[in-house]
Amino acid sequence: MRLDLVKLFVISTSETLEELVGPSIEIESMRMQASPDTSGDVMAIISLTGDAYGKVMIEMNLGTALGLAGRLLGEDSRELTPLVRSSIAELGSMAIGRAISFINDSGTRVGMRPPVVMTKAGAPGYEDRFETLVATIKTVYGEIGLNVTLQSLA
Repeated sequence: MRLDLVKLFVISTSETLEELVGPSIEIESMRMQASPDTSGDVMAIISLTGDAYGKVMIEMNLGTALGLAGRLLGEDSRELTPLVRSSIAELGSMAIGRAISFINDSGTRVGMRPPVVMTKAGAPGYEDRFETLVATIKTVYGEIGLNVTLQSLA
């Protein structure tokens, strides 16, 4: 796993959050783990394809998801409606798309599939171990976990 490329996902996500939800975004921690952290209630999972492949998982508790969606949509919601799910997916697309642009500019070709938003109950289990960069990003709406697994084909 190329750490320089993986860190771009963390930087891009924090910059996107800063632009969309306010200036008080803080990367609280970054660490390597043997597998992704799937402790959030709501997850946006984005598959990566190309010269490097893997997954990016953006996970958060329900309150954080509802707060972020409310900010993006301009209206509050008390449950995980299709519109709330769509706004979380769009947030993931914007953040990860930004990172992919930087990666592609560096000469490594990476693409992404549309995000899949699911709840903890529907999340896939990770019995296999994948080297994962796990970052915690603090927002005014709560913490967001970012899990990045990236494998190079070369």
